[in-house]
Amino acid sequence: MNYRRYSFDVPFGAIAENLVNTLDESIAVPEHLVTPADVGKFLGVHGIEWPRKPTVSDLEEVRVLRARVRVLFVATTQVEAERRLNELLADVKLKMRVARQGGVARIEWEVDDSVALVDAIRSAVAVSAAHVARDLGFERLRVCGADPCADVFLDVSKRGEQKFCGPKCATRVRVAAHRARQ
Repeated sequence: MNYRRYSFDVPFGAIAENLVNTLDESIAVPEHLVTPADVGKFLGVHGIEWPRKPTVSDLEEVRVLRARVRVLFVATTQVEAERRLNELLADVKLKMRVARQGGVARIEWEVDDSVALVDAIRSAVAVSAAHVARDLGFERLRVCGADPCADVFLDVSKRGEQKFCGPKCATRVRVAAHRARQ
C-alpha cells in the first residue's frame, strides 16, 4: 500500500467549516464547487495532495458529504450532533501520529492512495470536527446570525459568544440596527 502523509496547516475544524461554506446560498452564485478542478483547489488549500485528479463523480460525492457535515453545525441538540459526528467517524480511513517539526508538535495523518477521495476528505473532516467538539464543545459549531448569511463558523472566542461568521456580517447587523433606531 502506498500512503501519503499530511499535516494540518489550518486550524482543526477549519476543513469542516470551509467545506460547508463552499455552498453560500446568500449570494448570486452560491456553489463554489462547480467543477472537479474546484475540488482540487479545495484540497490544495488544506494541504491535501491527491494522487489523482478529482472526477465528476468525486465532485458529486463531496457535495453530498458537505450536506452531511453541515448538519453538525445546525444540529439543535448535542445528542443529534454527537450522533451525526459518530456517523462521520464510523469508517475513518486515516492513520494519525504526532510529529515534531521545528520544535513544534504537529498532528500528521496518512491515507492509503487506494481510498476514495470522498472518504479521505470525510475522514479529515470527521477527525477535525471531533477535536473541535472535544476542545470547545458542539455548541461552538455555529451558523452565522446575520440574515441572509448562512455560513457556518467555529466560535473560538474566549467567552463563546460569537454570533457572526466574520466582521462583515457583524457590521452589517449593527448598521441595520442603528438605522432602525434612527
